[in-house]
Amino acid sequence: MGHAFSPVRAPRSLARACKLRSAPAADAPTATAPGKTIPAERFVVQNQFKVKAGREAAFEKRWADRESRLGTLDGFRFFGMLRRVGDNAQPQDDINYVSCTVWETFANFEAWKKGDAFKEAHGGGTIGGVASMLLATAMNTKGKPTPAYWEGLIPVTMPGTPPGDGEGWRRVEADGLSMLPKECFVAMNRFSVNEGMDAAFEQRFAQRDSILTDFEGFKGFLLLRRDGGKKSGDGKRPDDGFTHSTFSVWDSKASFEAWRNSDKKPAKPAAGGDAGGDAGGGKPTAGRPDIFLKPPIASFYEGVLVLESACGM
Repeated sequence: MGHAFSPVRAPRSLARACKLRSAPAADAPTATAPGKTIPAERFVVQNQFKVKAGREAAFEKRWADRESRLGTLDGFRFFGMLRRVGDNAQPQDDINYVSCTVWETFANFEAWKKGDAFKEAHGGGTIGGVASMLLATAMNTKGKPTPAYWEGLIPVTMPGTPPGDGEGWRRVEADGLSMLPKECFVAMNRFSVNEGMDAAFEQRFAQRDSILTDFEGFKGFLLLRRDGGKKSGDGKRPDDGFTHSTFSVWDSKASFEAWRNSDKKPAKPAAGGDAGGDAGGGKPTAGRPDIFLKPPIASFYEGVLVLESACGM
């Protein structure tokens, strides 16, 4: 029987034990070292899928039925299969699903990738299991997924609700015919920051007072900095050109909209996106170099198969 995803918060004592934060500490490097990029506090792995039309439910069932003990592993913080939903603008690509795992460190991710838990989740490590996984991939998706690795900065989080039975994966019934019910709402605002302007961009976020935890339904926020991406031939910029992104998780779209429409939200420094933590994307003021290569692009998702750690994201 599946575990119902619950927005119930863990006790405040747990929040203190997990060292939750709503803004950088006054003595943090982000506040005292202008011109420096912000130290990473999470490592985020995303796999971007192009699922064929009409195969969405089958794709979700494949993930629901997999064996995994992800939630029991050291450094695990959050997982969600993100299903892209419509917005006002046309999507810039045909990526319609993104698996997203948040780890405390890159070392935690590497330990999972090299361990037995990785094999269990990817066909069980047997020839038959791997063959079945490859066949399902060919049937459900257009090509292989594209990985995107990020460093997570300035985390703001609420305590999470892991499965009550101690399992490392939620058992969710899926029939392969109907898509799974949404469990959370995720907003991303993707930025293309000009080379050499990373520190200036990140400082704009670090210097803001976060009030996200004041809003009902807020679950977690990270500013993401691209790590491991390449542009063909140069080994530096990622293929899609996005160097940073906001990543905010809410219990529902209504909660996100309440935050976005609130007059309590900090004023935007310039015209820009509003996907769960914004930074200006408009024209630079006189005498100030432009931070952005192009305007930010917002994308929104429904999260399914959500798995949380007790400490949250």
